[in-house]
Amino acid sequence: MTAQAKWVTPERQEHLVKLWVQYGNKCLLGHSACPIREHYTHLEPRLIHVPKPTLQACRDKDGNPIHDSHGNQQYITVYPLVGTIEQVKTECRLYELQSEKLIKDWIADDKAQRQAEYQAEYKARHSNYERRFPLHGRFSAISQEIFYDNQPEYYLENLGISGLTFKPFARLRIASSPMRLHVDLGDSFKGMSKCKKRKAVRYGKIPKDLEDRINDVCWKAVKHYLSL
Repeated sequence: MTAQAKWVTPERQEHLVKLWVQYGNKCLLGHSACPIREHYTHLEPRLIHVPKPTLQACRDKDGNPIHDSHGNQQYITVYPLVGTIEQVKTECRLYELQSEKLIKDWIADDKAQRQAEYQAEYKARHSNYERRFPLHGRFSAISQEIFYDNQPEYYLENLGISGLTFKPFARLRIASSPMRLHVDLGDSFKGMSKCKKRKAVRYGKIPKDLEDRINDVCWKAVKHYLSL
């Protein structure tokens, strides 16, 4: 069974059907069942990189120019890649041209949406502050709402090693709740030395890359728990 593309939704498929009704079986000039082959030729500019021969002066490890026995500067030919625009010729119908442009826009929109959601999740995961009381006086209705809106979804209490599986786990507390979760961290510590693992578990000295991996695993576990 072929996997479906991520951009596919019922609404978008319906839009493609309407697009076919409007442009289907037409050449690029809009002629229905056009017999002229040239009317299906489409030129699309694309950026390609090609090697460009370039002379470069030879220098020693100290940056001094290297000369031959006659005192002439020595050169070597190098081939750096240079970007250039090339017109790529393809044959297609008007529907294919319009639908491909539309699909590219959908893919770009979905990517922007995923990035926005990731940034929101990242911000929530890394908001590690928690204040139980207002700075002055008691919570008002407005300040209480602001407080609960700004607090993270969970708090990382500590790390440990399971006595059953001998694998690292994290103990989390769900925000505004006494509920604790024990999250299996799996291979999050993979590639680290025993010394660094011990420091991370016992003393909380967590490298930035490990912290990101732990946050990702914990965030997924919390989202799964909250969706139950």
